[in-house]
Formats: sequence, structure tokens, C-alpha cells
Amino acid sequence: VMDHPNVARVLDGGLTSPEQGQRPYFVMEYVKGEPITEYCDRNRLNIRQRLELFIPVCEAVQHAHHKGIIHRDIKPTNVLVTVLEGRLAPKVIDFGVAKAVSHTLTQHTILTEHGQLIGTPEYMSPEQAEMGGTDVDTRTDVYSLGVLLYELLTGQLPFEPATLRAAAFDEVRRIIREEEPPKPSTRLTTLDAPKAADVASRRQQEREELTSTLRRELDWIPLRAMRKDRSRRYASPGALAEDIQRYLDGEVIDAAPESRAYLVRKFVKRHRLPVVAGCAVVAALVLGVVVSTSFWLKTKDALKKAEEATSIAKAAESLAIKAQSEAESQRQVAQK
Repeated sequence: VMDHPNVARVLDGGLTSPEQGQRPYFVMEYVKGEPITEYCDRNRLNIRQRLELFIPVCEAVQHAHHKGIIHRDIKPTNVLVTVLEGRLAPKVIDFGVAKAVSHTLTQHTILTEHGQLIGTPEYMSPEQAEMGGTDVDTRTDVYSLGVLLYELLTGQLPFEPATLRAAAFDEVRRIIREEEPPKPSTRLTTLDAPKAADVASRRQQEREELTSTLRRELDWIPLRAMRKDRSRRYASPGALAEDIQRYLDGEVIDAAPESRAYLVRKFVKRHRLPVVAGCAVVAALVLGVVVSTSFWLKTKDALKKAEEATSIAKAAESLAIKAQSEAESQRQVAQK
């Protein structure tokens, strides 16, 4: 039984009659809420607020996985935002196309038939799009969560819904299985100016500012969740949630490509005050060394000039004594 504050409570369950195939069913609580994307846009939640609201969604799906249930149809209308005890609470609902992870239940819960897609194409994982679609595990929900995150960030889906809906069955499957989605920051550049400005405004930013916010980490996180090869996705919804939290905390994220420059930037950003203080100390030391060296060089130059002046004075004195001696000798010769 699932018991999580962000999962609609299960009130009843069982198997349908033998005539109906003895398929499992769940009776779940009614959640009076609004799809998460619509709620975020209507209330103009900024990027941080959207990410903070998305984390418990991942945790809810993780809870379902621990209970042996894969959702298989995660999309905005199945993630409703409601208010509980004065606080926002996203609720994952509709496990109608869910599949039991347990092998003992799988024979009753595989709903896919040959040539039939179970789920919503825009949020469907590549393995769901395979003919038959029976080779599905918990990472299919990771993929769908990645699509939902992509939409929360950009206001757009990775693939145009109109294109998917207009395409033939095999073409839909090919797009899902083969075409790589654009980066979220790149996706914004494909929109016309008024639409892009509206998307940014709903996130309390200007278009260029939003593009800059999404670039790098918020490109990497959803795209890792949506990798075609499921072995390269986040291992679980919990791992996705943890990486988002790392981003919010200014830490190095797992989705980042290995780069020393990136690691240095994140270290500096996270430890700004100590780094600034350290730089100030180093700058003071360098300045002290420069001043000391300059003073030493000036002193050395002055000593050298003094030594040269002393040498000149001694030479002049020696010449004067020599001249005086010669004059005295000439005077004595003249007297004789």
C-alpha cells in the first residue's frame, strides 16, 4: 500500500472479474488540484520555486517504485498541485496504466498489446515506444519526469505535440526512440519573440535572462533523465531529486560533464566569502612582496649610486692630491 503525502491515497484495490481478465485496479482519493505546469504558470513561479515543487514529485514516484509500482504515464494532468495545511503539495495521481514491478504480478499487469502504445506519446520513454513495450522498468518513469521537468523549465515539450500527433504510428515511435531533444536553453530560441517573452515572464525573468539561467546545469539535468539509453539516465527518481537539490544548494551536480573549469566555478560560487577572503589575503601578500621588492630594488639602486659617487669622489681627491704634488715639485724646480 502506498502511503506518501505526495501520492493520492489508495482507498481500495483488487482484481477485476475473470471475464474482464483479472486485471488489478486501484481506487484512489479524489484530489482537487491543478496540473503542475498550469499552476506554476498561473502563479508565475520562478525557476527555483518550480524546482522545489518538482522534488517531492520525484520522491512520490520513488515511493511508488519502492512499493513495486511503475506509473508509466507521468504527465502534468497526473501531477496535481493542491494545498494541504496551508502548504503547496503536488500529488501524483492516476495509476491506471501502472505496472507492478513484482514478477508475481507482472503477468496480470502488462497492459500493452502488439501495436498498441500505453501512455502519452509526448512523455513516453523510448522503451515504451518499442513494439510490445513489455521491457519497461522504473527508469521509464525517470524519463517521463525528465520531460515534465523540461516543460516546467521551458514551457515547451521536447518534441512538438502537433508533430507527434500528426505523424503515423511508426514515425511517432521513431521520433521517440531516435531523435535527440534540443537543450532546454536552445528550445527557447526556437520560439517567436512574443511567445518566448511570455514564457520568461511566467518565470519572472526576461528571455535572455531565462536562457542564461537554463544554460549548463539546467540543460544537463533534464537531458540526463531523458537519455535514450536508460542505463545512462538517473538510476531512480530519487537520484534525480538529489541532483536537483544539489543544483539548488550550489553544489556540483552528477549530470555535469567532467570539467575542471566547471568544478572550480562551482567551488568558487559555493564558497564565495572564503574564496574572496583568501584572494584578498593572497593579493595583500603579493602586494607586500611587490612593495618590498620595489623598495629593495630602489635601496639597492641608491646604494649603488652612493658607492659610485664615493668612488668618483675618491678618484677626484686622488687626482687633486696628485696635481698638488706635481705643482709642488714644479715649484721646487723653479726655485733652484
